[in-house]
Amino acid sequence: MKNIFLFSVMFLFLLVFGTLAFLTGTNGFPYDETVIAWIDKVSSSSLLGMMEIMSVIGSSEAVLLLTFLIAVIFLLKKDWFHTIFFLTVSVGGVILNFVLKFLFQRERPGEMSHIEVFNFSIDIPSYSFPSGHMMRVTILVLFLIYVSYRFIKHIAFRLLASIILIVTLVGVALSRLFLDAHFLSDVLAAGSISVVWFCLCYFFFKRYEDKQKNNLFSRYRQWN
Repeated sequence: MKNIFLFSVMFLFLLVFGTLAFLTGTNGFPYDETVIAWIDKVSSSSLLGMMEIMSVIGSSEAVLLLTFLIAVIFLLKKDWFHTIFFLTVSVGGVILNFVLKFLFQRERPGEMSHIEVFNFSIDIPSYSFPSGHMMRVTILVLFLIYVSYRFIKHIAFRLLASIILIVTLVGVALSRLFLDAHFLSDVLAAGSISVVWFCLCYFFFKRYEDKQKNNLFSRYRQWN
């Protein structure tokens, strides 16, 4: 039953991503220009300042530091399963984003930029579809929600953690639109494919974990 739900979620979000990819590659997503026009009307200096802060949260530098910190915590706890799971889903997500960007090569709504990490610029164009900011943060948020439900026993604290993470994710998504860095379709596609990627990784790692538990249980029964 759990696998049916998981695959249903994967299929739904993959369908969303496929639809967005098809539309952006043909006539364009119909709401991209509508959202840009709305942002031009409601934008203000204070709002843009807030969006700058939210954008930093999803930057390569911030996510890289958080990834390193989380990996170190799992390593110190000798939790090899979650260390490998986390590095696979996060690093694999970055690679997937690069591959998709170069497949679609969609120009940004604003000025074209290059890949930059810690003020070190690489002479490789940073295309628009799907949003790298959004993919990095979505994958990180999904993993942290998974961890909160795995390790936090108090329901209220788990719910609070999930709300904070989701609000942060929405803030980063809005920042990419308000700062003229991405189209709405870029952000939606990034979120969709990130859900698919996380669910796929979770499925295989969960199967491995269940198999290991079954092997240990079988050995225990043999010894007793």
